[in-house]
Amino acid sequence: MAIEFENLTWEDNIKLKLRALYEQYGFRQYHMGKFEPYDMYHEHKDFLKSETVITFTDTAGRLMALKPDVTMSIVKGTQPDDDSRKLYYVENVFRIAPGSREYGEISQIGIESIGGGDIYAEAETVLLAIKTLEAIHPAYLLDISHMGFVGAVFAACGFDETSREAALEALTHKNLGELLSLAEAAGVSEEARALLRMTASVSDTVPQALAGFRALPLDAEMTAALDEIERVYTVLETAGCAGHLRLDFTVVNNMDYYNGIVFRGYIENLPRAVLAGGRYDNLMRRFRKPQSALGFALYLGELTRAFTQPERYDTDCLVIYGDASPETVMRAVAFLLEDGKGVRAEKTLPKNVRARRIYRLEPDGKLEVSSGD
Repeated sequence: MAIEFENLTWEDNIKLKLRALYEQYGFRQYHMGKFEPYDMYHEHKDFLKSETVITFTDTAGRLMALKPDVTMSIVKGTQPDDDSRKLYYVENVFRIAPGSREYGEISQIGIESIGGGDIYAEAETVLLAIKTLEAIHPAYLLDISHMGFVGAVFAACGFDETSREAALEALTHKNLGELLSLAEAAGVSEEARALLRMTASVSDTVPQALAGFRALPLDAEMTAALDEIERVYTVLETAGCAGHLRLDFTVVNNMDYYNGIVFRGYIENLPRAVLAGGRYDNLMRRFRKPQSALGFALYLGELTRAFTQPERYDTDCLVIYGDASPETVMRAVAFLLEDGKGVRAEKTLPKNVRARRIYRLEPDGKLEVSSGD
């Protein structure tokens, strides 16, 4: 694993590396407060990973919320005439953690690129997602998809709003049987079913997957979406960063908020995505903002299993000082600290404290090694 800074935790290492990466590409750090009026989250709760938000009433009687999301705060603070905002953040949000029923303080790192609606802006965001994964682990994969393509396939199948939501849920879980049942209920043609079947099944390199889709009859919107993916892929090839990309249309997000390219990132031996993002112009419109916008978030909590190693020791040196005077203890501790070791001093031997070396301190200041490596 690509951790290079000594004497730092894995999380601090990642934060330092990614801050340097994002600033190298002209992104500036965004700092957010911890509270927002609850109304904003209530109105856009479908955008959140969890509908449950921690709320409280402030001294003015307003219902406030501990922030469960960073992107919405950045969108809210964007002015309609801002032509470009390139921001990164290292923040904690408060919501129910994945796989849990308890609220947690979740650490995230991410970027938001607001104002860039062209291919380069898309490619740059995907490039930074790739470089983010690369900075964490050499074995990684970024799955890329396109909400416009998925929406066009659903439209070709004649799904109404209710069946579209059901189809989106089935696609997310790669439930081909449910998708085909919905298509049969909608009375779609065999041609449309073949397209739906391939949309739910493809998971391949971008060139191979695109070639397979282009062999099928596609409408103009589907073709435009595939062309966009291909252009982004070509730009990433120029940067030498296309080797870990895979096309997978089961990577989807809420269509009321996301449009265009979306993606998820994975690293070896972790079952869930550690990074997710995409284009969210529709969210901007919900806030009456005219700009295009792309971004992603890295979920540090998902990385804990990969990086956290059980600590064998609580401290390097444990000094048991007994009846020695405070001055004698202070001198002994200072002596051991000079070697750069961690030192813990206790009057008696505590239970369940692990130390590389245990010293007994005599009243005359002499240190005797009691045990250790």
